[in-house]
Amino acid sequence: MGKIAILGGTFDPVHWGHVLVAERAASQFNLDRVIWVPDRSPPHKWRRDLASFEQRREMLALAIGDRPDFLLSPQSANPSDSSFAIDTLLYLQKLYPGDDRWYWIIGSDALLTLPKWHRCREIVGLCDWLVAPRPIQGDRETAESGEIGELSEWGDCPGGKPLASAGDRMQVQANAVGRRVAEQMALLDVEIRWEVLSMPAIEISSSHIRRCCAERINLRYLVPEVVRTYIAAHQLYQ
Repeated sequence: MGKIAILGGTFDPVHWGHVLVAERAASQFNLDRVIWVPDRSPPHKWRRDLASFEQRREMLALAIGDRPDFLLSPQSANPSDSSFAIDTLLYLQKLYPGDDRWYWIIGSDALLTLPKWHRCREIVGLCDWLVAPRPIQGDRETAESGEIGELSEWGDCPGGKPLASAGDRMQVQANAVGRRVAEQMALLDVEIRWEVLSMPAIEISSSHIRRCCAERINLRYLVPEVVRTYIAAHQLYQ
């Protein structure tokens, strides 16, 4: 039985955080393939300071080109901006038929939205969910309730033992997110299989990289060198 994972996102641009998450998932779960699926941006949302779908695909191809186990999904996997995650998964399962076990690599911040996904009851049962620790932002109710963080204002665990680092805090938070989503899916009579990746949160974001480009800040150590060269050659995000 093979193990195939999907890693989706806008990748505008792809950066070292994306690559490290995929590498950690591949190593921790002995994945045979990681299929990278760039989202299409609706034409009405495209801005001059963003890369086109084709440019994002080209940067992805460059970033993962030295990893034979990392594959770029065909454009037909998401033919329009109206494609849903469930459509992509079912398409890829047909493209790679066989007795494979499927995984979906997802940030803990995105996992929080899973119960609201289109046909969430179906997609949840079709794959295992590999959760990358990510800062939870923009969820005031979650942050104030303490339900996700399960931490005191001093960064301690519920039992009172201080956490060694911010990385430990993100691990605790990611596990709390998984439990919360599992409870929400249980209300829909759906069981979700999930595990948190053993890695610290990587606080590199594509929006930060775009700001660096606009301010002429060097992108070295933020993106693979081939991506940095592509961005400069095409004068992206300026």
